Amino acid sequence: MARRGGFRTQAPKEITVALSGVLWLLGLLSGLGVFHLPNNLGFWALVVGGLLLILGSLFDGL
Repeated sequence: MARRGGFRTQAPKEITVALSGVLWLLGLLSGLGVFHLPNNLGFWALVVGGLLLILGSLFDGL
């Protein structure tokens, strides 16, 4: 019988999804020109929001 090896992902915690959703929304609205964030912070909000979701699915308890 073959054992299932490898790396398993999991669902991120609710707070991680909520925080990354807020960052994503800020970045999206800034990119669309609804409001202006200084020093390209809208782009970095999108990057950090996506990174939080990825890390939340890879690491337990994040």
